[in-house]
Amino acid sequence: MRYIIFSDIHNHTTALQQILADAQRHSPDAFYCLGDVGTDASVEVVRSANIPTVFGNWEVSNWRYLSPDNQQWALALPPLLQFSEMWLAHAAPVWSPKIKSLADLLANPQVRRNGKLFPYLDFEEDYLWQSIGLLFDAGVPLLFHGHTHRQLAWRFTRTNKLLREYKPVFQLAENETYVVGVGSVGRPQDGPGASYVVYDSDTRTVEFCRVV
Repeated sequence: MRYIIFSDIHNHTTALQQILADAQRHSPDAFYCLGDVGTDASVEVVRSANIPTVFGNWEVSNWRYLSPDNQQWALALPPLLQFSEMWLAHAAPVWSPKIKSLADLLANPQVRRNGKLFPYLDFEEDYLWQSIGLLFDAGVPLLFHGHTHRQLAWRFTRTNKLLREYKPVFQLAENETYVVGVGSVGRPQDGPGASYVVYDSDTRTVEFCRVV
């Protein structure tokens, strides 16, 4: 299976359409969106393509500005998608089991007050290690996240070392754990162009892609 994973559109609908078109050259089997979609125009593109989506901090703060129909879509979004080969979240996959949707989060203000919901995994090391620990305990080798607006991958090795992956295309090693930032469609902070990631589960390769 070949997956296209992207995040942080922030209402840059044209950039979203560009990456969806560019991704077709990879013959994708599925798309995933990691939140911070933006206002109605971008939401409509994501919804019309039936792309599974998790909520981000934009949805938490701004869901009321969407149309009534798109509000219901946003309120039903989960914080985390979990599969045997990968997890997908806007930031860290550190969520209370009681939070199954954005509506659940809004109904539990104590959860919002008592924890940092969207840490930056590119420099908040405690949350990075916590994420790696959750993946390791679950036997899941791979987390994809957004929020940082940077394409950046970390690898926790079998010898207990945390290393950066610098190559634009890399293959997952057996029995190692990876945390991959997919970058940003609408507001990249690591160079020009809308960015996304391709993950091929058959070859176990991750590719950073960018549309300039």
